[in-house]
Amino acid sequence: MRRLLFFCLVISSIVAAKQNEVSREELKSDFSRALSHGLATNHNENSRDKTRDESEKNKVSPKSIPTYLDYAASVHVNRKSLREFDKISKLDGNSSGFNFHAQKLKEIENQSAKIIAEKIKCNTDQILFTNSATMSNNIAILGVAYKYPGCHLITSKIEHKSVLNVFKYLERSGYGVTYIDVDRYGNLNLKQLKESIKKNTRLVSIQSFNSEIGTRQDVAAIAKIIKESGDENILFHSDIAQAFGKYPTDFSVFDMATFSGYKIGAPKGIAALYIKDRKRITPIFFGSGDEFFPGSKPTALIAAFAKAVEVYKLNEEIIEKNFNVLKEEIEKIPDVYINSEKPSHVFSVSIKGVLLKDLIERVDKFSFSSGCSCLGDGESNVKKAIDPKGEIPSTTLRISFSDKVKEQDLVNFAKSLKVEVEKLRKEKSISDNCEKSEEKQKDLVKSLSDLNLQN
Repeated sequence: MRRLLFFCLVISSIVAAKQNEVSREELKSDFSRALSHGLATNHNENSRDKTRDESEKNKVSPKSIPTYLDYAASVHVNRKSLREFDKISKLDGNSSGFNFHAQKLKEIENQSAKIIAEKIKCNTDQILFTNSATMSNNIAILGVAYKYPGCHLITSKIEHKSVLNVFKYLERSGYGVTYIDVDRYGNLNLKQLKESIKKNTRLVSIQSFNSEIGTRQDVAAIAKIIKESGDENILFHSDIAQAFGKYPTDFSVFDMATFSGYKIGAPKGIAALYIKDRKRITPIFFGSGDEFFPGSKPTALIAAFAKAVEVYKLNEEIIEKNFNVLKEEIEKIPDVYINSEKPSHVFSVSIKGVLLKDLIERVDKFSFSSGCSCLGDGESNVKKAIDPKGEIPSTTLRISFSDKVKEQDLVNFAKSLKVEVEKLRKEKSISDNCEKSEEKQKDLVKSLSDLNLQN
């Protein structure tokens, strides 16, 4: 009995000791977790404080944001369009599939196409959604070129780079390309166009509205020339990205037309190509889905595009008034060359005796551009076309606005520009005079030195 009691005590002691060890380990573990949590909490709080400090430091004051005058590059995203994008982007599925979710997305795309088709008076199957106007231009031009290998193509010298560079590639590949001249204000030489049409001409691609100087071509007259040639195989394509939704456009004169979403308030990343008859061009991409632009469709962007088409409006009367106000103020600056002939939302001016980078740095209360936003660092083909002899100054500004821009903002811009141009010209004049004085001084010293040597 005593032995049994002894063994029970020993076992109890061992169990108690083990429990104490476990408790200590758990306590140690709990402490470690608590410590880690505390450190993490402090770290997160410090991070939040740091982020808050950095946010406050980097916060841009509304007064320091320049007045936006680059609407030809992109307009503000419309709130209704953005809400439509946000709503549709939360839906599951891929419209390329066949299940319930896929079909719902497909319905949204079809409805969006219907909205746009009604706007431009065409059938829904004549609208091809793409990711950019650049892509639409490539599909249209290459689609014709690959359909008719080695054919003759016609375009103008003031086209957007996404058109012009495709033609240059085709020219290097053995195609015949004619580049039609324009006058001082970018108007197409219609007589030259008529004379340039050949038996194997298969495409005429002329921009309806120029994004650098605002020229609006007579697309009806161009279509008439093509029709009167008697060759039904010639297709007429036009990049109407700047005109679409802003100015009345008759799509019936086009065989293909490129237009974009973000020029009228949709988010960036969505555009379209109107194709009257898809059988007349060849696909240039390969994959699943639409043969001309295969792959999964950006349903949310398509819906946002349709919403922008529904709600976007431009008051041409206000645009014309703004244009004339700006022109009147700009003309007060000596030695300027206005490149925009007729009122539109695009105003181009070349200025003598100053550098572009200096103007951009100094007229910093306004956001404007030097020309097309897709120009990059290259020289403007538009500037070369309207000024082949190089008589116009190279420093060219593009000011583009909407009907929401106030007249006073344009007046303030012009006045600020005038002040800075005068300052820069004065500084240049002083600098040139100093250089001339230094040269004269060097010549005088040299003359005296030569005289001394002779003596």
